[in-house]
Amino acid sequence: MNPSEDFLSLLARWPRAVEAGPFLFFGGQLGLRAGGGLCARYADAAGQGPPVEGDSPWVERIEGPVHAQVAAIYERLKEVLARRGGGLGHLLRLHLYQRDKRFFPVFDRVRRHYEPSSPAPSTAVGMGRFEPSGDAWLGIDGIALRPGMEGEIGPRRAPGGSPAHAAAAHFSHVAGAGPYLFLAGQIPVDTSRPGAPLIRGYEDVPAEGRFLQAGRSHEDFRNGPIAAQSWFTYDLIRRHLEGAGSSLDRIVNLTVYLQDMRDFPTFHRVHERFFPEAPPALTVIQAKEVGHKGTLVEVEPTAILPGKGVGRRLIPAAGHPALGARMSLGAEAGGVLFLSGMAGVDEGGEPVADPSALPPRARRFLNERSSPPGRAELQAAAILSRLEEALAGEGAGLGRLAHLSVFLSGIGDFPRVEPLLAGAFPGRRPAICVAEAPRPHPLEGARMSVTAIAWLGKGEPNEVR
Repeated sequence: MNPSEDFLSLLARWPRAVEAGPFLFFGGQLGLRAGGGLCARYADAAGQGPPVEGDSPWVERIEGPVHAQVAAIYERLKEVLARRGGGLGHLLRLHLYQRDKRFFPVFDRVRRHYEPSSPAPSTAVGMGRFEPSGDAWLGIDGIALRPGMEGEIGPRRAPGGSPAHAAAAHFSHVAGAGPYLFLAGQIPVDTSRPGAPLIRGYEDVPAEGRFLQAGRSHEDFRNGPIAAQSWFTYDLIRRHLEGAGSSLDRIVNLTVYLQDMRDFPTFHRVHERFFPEAPPALTVIQAKEVGHKGTLVEVEPTAILPGKGVGRRLIPAAGHPALGARMSLGAEAGGVLFLSGMAGVDEGGEPVADPSALPPRARRFLNERSSPPGRAELQAAAILSRLEEALAGEGAGLGRLAHLSVFLSGIGDFPRVEPLLAGAFPGRRPAICVAEAPRPHPLEGARMSVTAIAWLGKGEPNEVR
């Protein structure tokens, strides 16, 4: 068995999706043929997706694998939802992780076939590999309203956001169900103006967005683009939330993708301005490419609506060594718990680099090994211990986790950390999405980070195979 086949067999050990409360959480889906292996040409998805007519062999060689893999993923999503009496109209959010964002138009073309109207909000960023060969062009995970739950929390809806800001592609800015609002990843491109110009610097935002401006050419040249883009993006999120009937103080979770982690300090100073107190859960990773046109940041929020009988409860991060920014350890709303992205750190908040630095309570996650663990395994054990600790504070265990996003600096680390992850879930497992990221965490030396969603409400999460 070659490394990629072995890798795919590891992923197959995890559920396609997990039912938890009113939602269906999809793990990362790859574009697989019906008989196994990755789609490599149009014919591998024959009869699926939009028809392809007249493409030359050279065009097919370039676009065919992407087209077929997107269609295969949509078919997998559709199949899972159909078995539960639903369809793609139940989708509330998609994460589109691409190896090369140059082929986003191919994805968008196929998507229009499967979601012709009211498409789900989506976040589309360029990442590294999804398996060792690099033949997987994209991975997609997502959240859907569980078919049949409409009677409990209401139907899926797309309330829109800021009426002045059109979507930059075929997606909805906001979708919701019950008290929950799922927003697409927002980028600093002003679609309210002709030509949808990129926000390039302080000159493109109002005075209130220039609070970091120093008035010195060199400093403003370096910090101005990320400062102005971060401010614009957060203000755009405010506009979309208000358009949907919510507000910034009802955000429960933020996932931030930076083009360059060196921009994190300036981004964070803007982040603090919008969340001076009671901040939501936060995950920050460096992506290979965010947005388009030269955008440096993309921010994806999850929020709740007022007046729906569900409040936002924050779990403070004070004193937690795994967290070191304006963030909460987690935020719970209606039984759904969003935990901030965690790195595998020691008690001093530094990435674990050798066994002596591993917190004692984390060592049992290493199990019995015939060789000394490497940094990836040590950090995975530390992350599992932190997740267990966070859930124990809520009177729950790891079995309550519904979804894990695992970001790795090298995809080759996954076969080493997967046995640790699997060992932490001897019974029911969460859905899992695995992707390579240039820097999976703001801390230098972090080989991986994990973002988790848990269900604390009535009933246990349930695997969907």
